[in-house]
Amino acid sequence: MEHADRIAQEISFFKDMDLNALPAIYSYWSNKYLVELLNEGYGSYDLFEVFARELGESVRTTGNPTIVSIGSGDAEVECAIAARMLDLGYTDFCFECLELSTFLIDRARERVAGTRLEAHLRFVEIDLTQWAPAAPFGACFANHSLHHIVALEHVFDQIRAHLAPNGSFLTSDMIGRNGHMRWPETLAIINAVWQVAPESWKYNRALKRLEGEFINWDCSSHGFEGIRAQDILPLLVERFHFHRLVAWGGIIDPFIDRAFGHNLDPNIDFDRQFIDTLWQTNRTLVSLGVIKPTQMIAVMKNEPGSLVSCDDLDPARCVRVPDALVAAAPVDPAV
Repeated sequence: MEHADRIAQEISFFKDMDLNALPAIYSYWSNKYLVELLNEGYGSYDLFEVFARELGESVRTTGNPTIVSIGSGDAEVECAIAARMLDLGYTDFCFECLELSTFLIDRARERVAGTRLEAHLRFVEIDLTQWAPAAPFGACFANHSLHHIVALEHVFDQIRAHLAPNGSFLTSDMIGRNGHMRWPETLAIINAVWQVAPESWKYNRALKRLEGEFINWDCSSHGFEGIRAQDILPLLVERFHFHRLVAWGGIIDPFIDRAFGHNLDPNIDFDRQFIDTLWQTNRTLVSLGVIKPTQMIAVMKNEPGSLVSCDDLDPARCVRVPDALVAAAPVDPAV
């Protein structure tokens, strides 16, 4: 597929989507377990407080008020962070929001118009393959945008070259297999669980089909979804020093995501107990290195420093290197 065609699909796909809508079972899991990881790694149960403090301290330390946000979408997250930064006493900052979609930028401008946030966000419509910063910036932020980027090397090199000394690059993103497919060792466990899962859990809400057998679908076949997800972590390890890391995910992902997660009900004891058990198994397997995590929240700098990492995970050891065991994706007759 040509780059221009992928751009058109990407813009169309996200035009009418609620970018932050997730199943109720995801909220149950995240409020019970993800916040614990966050507190262990960052000293707070509040994700937006973590983002606000990390970015606020970065611009304060560097003396550079610009926070570049990579692929900001409609800036809902950036607005929430900016509001929290103001509440925490950080006042000298401005998000420079880089976004591909004119529609999402217009929605972002409407969001901040006439509010106290308006002076703290500016918007730049750009294809990141052409990004060339004109000046250094005090911090960089990427929230679930890196897995949509083809030109990762270019973007990371620009960040490394223009991030002010002692500035932070903060990201929350997907780091699993390309197209959000499952690596073979993870897929084997999911397939085993799938055989005993209730039939009602197997309806794919996103693709509107029942999957009696779990389909290891490649999301990158359309647009840029997960286009180079598996390259994100190794490229970051090559270029930056990790200062903080919380990483998770793997076998639990399909049961809490948008496709199947809506089929589970946190008000039902069995569903909650299933998620509780699967999560503990997932965390143990990641800690042992049996499976690799699929998501992370990380703080990186150009300068070396000590690493604070939940479960003592090492960034380099979280990388899943493709090898001969990785078979070609099965043909999906519905695509």
